[in-house]
Amino acid sequence: MWTRILAALCLVLLTAPLSAQTKPRPWRVGFINPDIAIQAHPNYAKLKAVQEQAEKELKPLRDQIGQLSQKARGGPLPAKDQQSLQTLQKALQDGSKKWSERVSTVAKPLLEDIDREVRKVAEANGFQVVMDYKVAKASGIVVYAAPGTDVTELVVKELKK
Repeated sequence: MWTRILAALCLVLLTAPLSAQTKPRPWRVGFINPDIAIQAHPNYAKLKAVQEQAEKELKPLRDQIGQLSQKARGGPLPAKDQQSLQTLQKALQDGSKKWSERVSTVAKPLLEDIDREVRKVAEANGFQVVMDYKVAKASGIVVYAAPGTDVTELVVKELKK
């Protein structure tokens, strides 16, 4: 039993100098504004075009639904208008789903590129964590961020290479 205790004590004494020589690595958190990074991506024009097509198709449906909803606030809608409202709502729901899938398909490669560049910038600059600035601020998780923690411009620079 004493032999085990002595062996453990020797092990602690032998490793103590090694751990004393190892300096703790500073822990850094960075922030990015993903909207700026997305807009800086070389293929952002494709994404914007799909978003604009979606808006062009869906806006008239939303406007018509808004008009019928406004009319409904004044009193019960006639059966014809109720049917129109239901049809428009279904069309908006189906159209929104269709366009959401199209936007996601076009956005996916952009987001993958941005994630890759964020990873490279973080590793090159000693950041262990990079957070979405707006999410961190809105959630209240981050109260203060020191200057030099925003990696957005570094990522944008990498995207343009």
